[in-house]
Order: sequence, then C-alpha cells, then structure tokens
Amino acid sequence: MSVNGPNTVLAWLWKILVIATAYFLGTMISGAVVAATGMPWPAFPNPPSQAVNLLLNVISSLLVAGCLALLAWGVRGSQPVCWLVLAAFTYVIFGLNNQIEAAAFTAFGGTATMLVFFVAPCLLGAAAAVWLVRPSPSRPPQHSTPHVRPFSTWWWRVVVAWLAFPVIYVFFGMLVSPIVVPFYKDPSFGLTLPGWSTILPVVLLRSALALAVTLPVLVLWSRTRRALFASLAVAFFAMMGLIGLATTTFFPPTLRIAHSGEILGDSVVYAWVLVALFVPRARAVAAEATPAGAQSSLRSEGRPPVRCPLHRRRQRAVDNATNDAYFVRRIKTREFPAP
Repeated sequence: MSVNGPNTVLAWLWKILVIATAYFLGTMISGAVVAATGMPWPAFPNPPSQAVNLLLNVISSLLVAGCLALLAWGVRGSQPVCWLVLAAFTYVIFGLNNQIEAAAFTAFGGTATMLVFFVAPCLLGAAAAVWLVRPSPSRPPQHSTPHVRPFSTWWWRVVVAWLAFPVIYVFFGMLVSPIVVPFYKDPSFGLTLPGWSTILPVVLLRSALALAVTLPVLVLWSRTRRALFASLAVAFFAMMGLIGLATTTFFPPTLRIAHSGEILGDSVVYAWVLVALFVPRARAVAAEATPAGAQSSLRSEGRPPVRCPLHRRRQRAVDNATNDAYFVRRIKTREFPAP
C-alpha cells in the first residue's frame, strides 16, 4: 500500500465507506420491498431493539464493504464481468449459503424473505466496489489458472475442492460439538440438530455453490497467491460467520465464540485448499508451460529445463560452483598453470 498513491490508508477508508453506504442503501431498498409485499421476517427469539439493529446493520455493511474491496483489488476484467463475479460471490457466500444453513439448523423461518432481501445489497455493494477499487493496470497476472491448462490436469481439482469443504466442515464441527450441541438441544434458542442424512446433503450443496462462485475469482485473480489466500480467508470468515454471529445478539456468548472459532478454522483451511489446488506455484506453472518435447530437448543438450527466475538463479549458482571445482582439480593435477 503506497504512501503517495491511490492505495493510501485514507483512500481505502473512504472507498470502504462509500461501498458500505451503497450496501446499506441496498438493505433499505430490500427492507421496503419486503414490507410492501408482506413477506414474513425470520422469527428471532428476543430480537434486538431498532436502534441496536440499525447499529448492527451499519457494522455488517462495513465488514461486507471491506471484503468486497479486498476482492475487487485483485479481480481483473471488464467492469460488468467483475461486478457479476463479486455480486454472485457475495450473494451466494453471505446470503444463499447462510440461509441454507439456517433453514437446516434453526426454526426461525423466513428463508424466502432473506433470499430476496440480499439481492439489492449485494448488487449495489459489488457495483460500488468495482467502480472504486481496481487492480493496478501495470500488474501482470501472477500465476496460471486451471482454465489455461489441459482439462486432464485440473478436472480432478474441482472434485477434490467440492469434497474438501464437507471434510473441513465436519472436522471443525466435531471439535466444537461438545460446546455447541447442548445449545442446539435447548428449544428456547430456536435451534435444531438434524441428523447426518440432512447435514451431509446440505454441506455438499453449500460446497458446490461456494465453489461455483469462487472459481471465477480464482480465474480472474491478478495479484499474488498470498494476497488471494488472505482475501478469500477474510471474506469466507466474515461472510459465513463473523457478521452473522455478531448480529445474533440473542445467542449466548459461549455459542457465538465457539462457532466463530469453528468458522475461522473452516475459512482459513478452505481458502488454503482452493489456492493450493487452483493457483499453482511458479515452479509448477513453468514446468507445465514448457512442452514435453522442449524439456527432453533441453535435457539431451545437457541444459536444465526452463524454470522460474528463482530456479534459474539457483541453477546458475550450482553451475558456477561446479565450474570452480573443475578448475581447481585441473590446477591441482597441473593440467594447466594457475594464473
């Protein structure tokens, strides 16, 4: 983040504020539409007051805006394409997937209402993010994504990624189950505990939806792997856990903290898996980018295969050390005099 440029802290702050304002405006529009159509809201136990609810909505808008800004900073493409990618990502990760989870694990109802409610905020927030935050025009793509490689080298990655989320979800869920299960068995909190016959299909569906909207982000990403991992981990954690748990003030603190730790683990590991599967390191990209015939030709000529700049520097160092040892042996055997 530069000191005298478009990426100063002050510039980021006002951009996030504008994005949050656009998102918050979308919530106002959606609230008016829901009220006009008479759709039922979820029946929360002990809901917060209107003042507290307004404050929570402002906090939620700021957190969503921060996630959108991070993603918009790395996604490259035309503005309509980037808008659709970010809007779909936000709606599915923050809206649709959370509502699927709520429908399976709560008795609050109002799922259809919330699915309609999240449309306008996600569209307006993504539009503001794409308009205000853009990748550096001079920054080239930092990696090779699966769509530019043969189908045989990446189709299995989609299957692994789809199955990885349920494994991660169940693993971290089992870790916190001794803490959270008693709350789900208490009907006063409006929670339900379905069986595995319901949990597994729900998690597989959520995994497929999350992967479908994350793949375009992976394909269009123009910054580093580390930036991609951090952006996805933050977005997953904020949208799938932090925002929702911060606004459910009617849940006990113990339950909210336990689920926050669980979803943080889910998000970090899932983001790492996606980056590892779909954004290979420079060494693998260079090896795949060089045709097999060219690699064998280089080896037959006694030259190392083409690799990334770091590996070329290492190879030169090895060659220099080998040459030095060769000349030392020649001098010692007096095949030619020392200078």
